[in-house]
Amino acid sequence: MIPDRPQRDGPRARLHLIDGSPAWRPDEGDALVRYAPAGCPTTAALVLCGEFDSDTTPCLHEALDAVRTPQIELVLLDVAAVRFGDSAFVHELTATRSRPERHILIGPLPGPIARLLDITGTRHTFDITLDNAA
Repeated sequence: MIPDRPQRDGPRARLHLIDGSPAWRPDEGDALVRYAPAGCPTTAALVLCGEFDSDTTPCLHEALDAVRTPQIELVLLDVAAVRFGDSAFVHELTATRSRPERHILIGPLPGPIARLLDITGTRHTFDITLDNAA
C-alpha cells in the first residue's frame, strides 16, 4: 500500500516490467498500458493495447498517474493497438483534459475507437496525430 494515497474500490491495476519498462495490467481482462521511452525528458509515452472497459480502464488511470511528474509537459498515448473501448475509456481519456500536461493521441485510430469517439462526440476534444507509418 502506498502511504498517503487514497485507496479506490473496484478493479485494480498491477505494475509489471516488460522489456525493462513499466507496464500496467488489470487483474482480469485484456488491456495493457506500457511506458515507452520518448527520447525527451519532458515527454512521456504510453502504448495502449487490448480492450478497455470499466474493469480494465483503471490500468490506464494508474499509468497516467505514474507519469505525472513536475517535469512532464507532454504525454503521448499510442492507441493504435486498442481493439475496444467503452464509456469508461472515453471518460478516462477526456479526464486528461483537466491534467496540467498536454495529451496527444497517436494513431492511426482503430475503427472501433474512431467510431467510439465519433459517436460520443469527443473526437474534436483530443489532439490526434495519425502515424500512418505504423
